[in-house]
Parts: sequence; C-alpha cells; structure tokens
Amino acid sequence: MGKIKSLIKTSALTTGILYCANKLVESNLIATLSTKTSGKYYHWNHGNIYYRVYGQGTPLLLIHDLNAFSSGYEWTQMMNRLASNHTVYVPDLIGCGKSDKPDIIYTNYFYIQMIQGFVKDVIGEKTDVIASGLSSSFVIMANTADKNLFGDMILLNPKSIKYLRTTPDQKAKFLVKLFQLPVIGKSLYYFAANKSNIDYYLTETCFYSPFKVTPAITKAYYTASHASLGKGKMLFASLLGNYLNIDISKALEKAENRIFLITGEQLENRQTIESSYMKLNKNIISFSVPKSKCLPQLEEPEQTLRLLLSI
Repeated sequence: MGKIKSLIKTSALTTGILYCANKLVESNLIATLSTKTSGKYYHWNHGNIYYRVYGQGTPLLLIHDLNAFSSGYEWTQMMNRLASNHTVYVPDLIGCGKSDKPDIIYTNYFYIQMIQGFVKDVIGEKTDVIASGLSSSFVIMANTADKNLFGDMILLNPKSIKYLRTTPDQKAKFLVKLFQLPVIGKSLYYFAANKSNIDYYLTETCFYSPFKVTPAITKAYYTASHASLGKGKMLFASLLGNYLNIDISKALEKAENRIFLITGEQLENRQTIESSYMKLNKNIISFSVPKSKCLPQLEEPEQTLRLLLSI
C-alpha cells in the first residue's frame, strides 16, 4: 500500500510539473503568435477550414503536404504567379495552420471527404489540382470517389506506394493513446514541435541545401504547428502511427485524368517512386526539379514554377 501511495504521489507531481511547463510554453506562444488573417473560412461539417484565394481564371487547387507543422505557406512562392492565369485556392488542411484541429484520430478517408467538400462547396466546379507529399494520396482517392472533382492532377513528391501500404500496429495504437492524454500528450507534442526540431526537420529532411531554409520559413512552420496551442498533437500522433496511409494502387491505375509527377532530384528513392507510379498508370508524365528534395516549391521556386507553367 505504501508503494502504491508513493507511486500516486510521484505521478501527480510529474503531471503537475508537466502541466506548469505546458502553461509556460503557451504563455510564450500567445505573446508571439499573430492573430491577423487575410483569408476566409469554409465551415465544413467537421471544422472550419482556413483558405485564401488569388487571381482570376480557371480554378487551380493547391494542397500542401500533410504534417503537423505544415500549412498553405508551402505555396507562398507559387500563388501569385500561378494566379495570373487561374483562380488559385490555397487551404490549410484541417488539423494544420489556421484551420481547426479536432481532437480525433485522423485518417486518409477524413481528408478525402474534406477535399470533396471543399471542391464542391467552395470552388463549385471541376478544378486542376497540385498536391504535395502525402496529400497526393488524398487527391488520387478522392478522384476515384468522384470523377467530377479534378481535371489535371499534378503530384509533387508523392509518398511511395510501399509506404502507403503500411498500416497501424500495436505500437502505433499505444502511441495514439499516449498523445490522447491531456497533459502528457501536449508535453510530448510541444517537445516535438520546438523550434530546434522543426529547423532540423526542414534542413535535414525537406531541403537538399540546408542554407536555403531561411528564418522566415522556420518561423512559418513553427507558427503553423502552434496556431492552436497544442491541438496539433493528434494529427502528429496519427501520422506517426500510419493512420493516414492507404493503398492507392487500384485508384491510380483507374485514373483517366492527365497526371504529372514532379519529384525533387535529390529525393530519396525518387526513381523507385517514379517507376512504381508509372507502372500502375502508363499515362503519367514525370519531371524532376534539380537541386531540390521534398519541397522544391520552397527550395527552388523559380525552376518549379517554370515547370508548372510549361505543363
């Protein structure tokens, strides 16, 4: 009984310390995060989705890669130039940036529904789309569910077919439960999303040249990750647990759209990804952006833009 009481006291003390640490982090965040917004909100059934609109012309939807640090900022070098010929729509996916971050386990189907709703309710007509990273899988699956959503589909550094077939295991389920704990989950997220870790993620994972990761880019990703004071923790956990993955093979094989695949030349397994996608759909046309990795739209914006405008 004495050991149990001691354990309870220790647990309570640890939780109290973590709670105070979380509040200290949040007090600093409130003082630094900007509340200014120049965009609009789409009131979807499962939360409000922040988005911006640029230009006038045929519709073009830009969908950023999905992680707890990302947002529509990913397209900041592209939006105005693409808007010369298009009405460009740039949302923050739900769970990211200035959009709502519901306390749920996120899945691929959840984002398929979100994209379908956004195209139908906001854009209101068939649109060309550029999707980055994991978000390419949402577009491919949404296209199968509704043939009237998309015209041309441009997939920018999509995840490998093999990776997308990975499903949650028991460790993943335990991890999600850990992040669901109010105090401990938030503490884990604040540690993962600190400035040093985000800077490391950008310089070592996303960019080929770490010197091109400017303070403005790091700040934008840090701000996006903390816009809702720790509510990004469940998206972070869902991604770690592979809950967003889905086998896109059949959907990609059946797609009749014009599909363009763009990869960063220095992306790991680039050729394997290209060949696996083109094997499933022989109509896919592939390009690469030199001296870039996961985010050519930020690292080599001029080269990426010239490529996009030539398609």
